[in-house]
Amino acid sequence: MTTYKTNTSGKEWSGPRAVPLLVDRLHDLADECDEVTIDMLMRQIGTQGHAPLLMIVSLLMVLPTGLIPGVGGALGAVVAGIGVQMLLGHGRFWLPGFLSRRGISAERVRKLADRIYPASMWLRRHLHRRMEPLSNGALSLAVIALLLIASGLSLFVIGAIPVATPLVGLPVALFGIGILARDGAVVAAGYAVTVVVAGVLAWLM
Repeated sequence: MTTYKTNTSGKEWSGPRAVPLLVDRLHDLADECDEVTIDMLMRQIGTQGHAPLLMIVSLLMVLPTGLIPGVGGALGAVVAGIGVQMLLGHGRFWLPGFLSRRGISAERVRKLADRIYPASMWLRRHLHRRMEPLSNGALSLAVIALLLIASGLSLFVIGAIPVATPLVGLPVALFGIGILARDGAVVAAGYAVTVVVAGVLAWLM
């Protein structure tokens, strides 16, 4: 078992400018090694709080990395774990060793960071602190936590559907971005997309 202590005190990890900052950190992490494991993401990004880690994990789900055999399920477990931590208000995050050792080649992660950096800069210009009860209110965060748990665990059931991991990752990404940037409008979009994705997956099954 691997345990991680979270720290949400860094102001740079909150607000619209946190999005490109996070992409920069992901790129730096890929430059430091040959393989980026979930354990490394936890230690380097997860210590900054739930939202940065949630955003990175969800992006890995949405983009082609989520289609790598075994990776989608591992990322789903991380999403569910983040949801449990948010719901219980715990300051520690843990994963079984066999999950924390799952990794993706640094080259894939580097290409991911390069691909999404322009989008992160666009988001920085268009995200705003608004409707904050949705992005940091206790009730909304509890609902998001429950949705994360359900979404992450669902991949153990529907993971065999090729598009399941990217589809599940879409609302998770919106929740991560919305919480990170304190933009409740993005969180609201996450709720809407959750309903659409649930309908699509039910139809595919």
